[in-house]
Amino acid sequence: MVGKTEILIHNTTYDSSEAVDYHYGVFPPPAPDLNLLQKPFAAALMSLTKYDTLLRQLPNSELLLAPLRARDAVVSSRMEGTISTIEEVLRLEADADEDTPAPIQRNDTLEVALYARALRQAEKQIADGYKISEHLIKSAHRVLLSHGRGAEKRPGQYKLDQNYVGDRPQRKIKFIPINAHDLPDAMNSLVGFITDSDMMPLLKTAIAHAEFEALHPFEDGNGRVGRMLITLMLWQQDVLSAPRFFVSDYFERHKDEYIARMRAVSSENDWTSWCHFFLEALGSQANENLAMVGSIQAHYDHMREQFRDVLRSQWSVNALDFIFANPIFRNNRFTRNAGIPKPTAHTFTRKLQEAGLITVLEPPAGRAPGLYAFPSLLKIVQEPR
Repeated sequence: MVGKTEILIHNTTYDSSEAVDYHYGVFPPPAPDLNLLQKPFAAALMSLTKYDTLLRQLPNSELLLAPLRARDAVVSSRMEGTISTIEEVLRLEADADEDTPAPIQRNDTLEVALYARALRQAEKQIADGYKISEHLIKSAHRVLLSHGRGAEKRPGQYKLDQNYVGDRPQRKIKFIPINAHDLPDAMNSLVGFITDSDMMPLLKTAIAHAEFEALHPFEDGNGRVGRMLITLMLWQQDVLSAPRFFVSDYFERHKDEYIARMRAVSSENDWTSWCHFFLEALGSQANENLAMVGSIQAHYDHMREQFRDVLRSQWSVNALDFIFANPIFRNNRFTRNAGIPKPTAHTFTRKLQEAGLITVLEPPAGRAPGLYAFPSLLKIVQEPR
């Protein structure tokens, strides 16, 4: 017999004695008192402005930040127990959409790659003029769970049953999200808040993120979709000039506080402490991203000279740009997409390998093209920092 504080989920009993329930009837909250948030608010805004100014000044910011997208996908997915590495994800991306079938990948690696793909799709929709909406959120979720283990968890569709947030190994429920019956109205309210509220953008983003996670609208993938929305909201509200901000590192390092502050929103109606934590996260992560992008830019400048000296060709920058955007790549994709005459491109991989600038992960075999890595860039973005 299941007791009052026990919940049976898939034939397993979980302890819910410490569970916090969703905060019915209190969303949206009034704007937090900015006097209590002045210091982290100012610091976050200044750091984000510096970061965005750097990106505006870089002629190739999308190119330079490509490997950071993979890193953010790895970290965000790891927060939900999906363990993979940047190298595994980039290997999978190297074979994406190729005529040659890719080798079977671990489910974890596939799920991380799908996170990056879902974010890119949402970014394109906003770039095409669409606002953040339930359709955009569902579309991102559909891509996120389109393959692997998530494909059986209603991709792109809201939950039909009550879901729970907790500690599976300890069999404890920590949070009980909104019930499925009340979810449609709550999601409509959340999207209306995102699109129509005149609250300051950073505070609006903080509150919207906490609310989305508290609603937990999908059977799976809620954390990843919620973290995507942070970048998309900052961009759509013109805090950032492009959707190139990655905050998962900070949340993962402070995961216990991240969860505790969100629980306090529901248990104590404490939106202010959550906003304080969120603003500190934005400021700290913006500074880290600033340093990372600076390191990547410096490495690009150094490698431009190295590639020029090794290749001695007018196409050396084309080669560098392709390899920076694809630090793990198949040779046939390089020869086809780098904007270099094919006979020249074929000689480039040999010269770069002989100079030690790229390494062979898989040698060419028959009709199968070789797989190469750009280790000096991977070292910069690899974890931990």
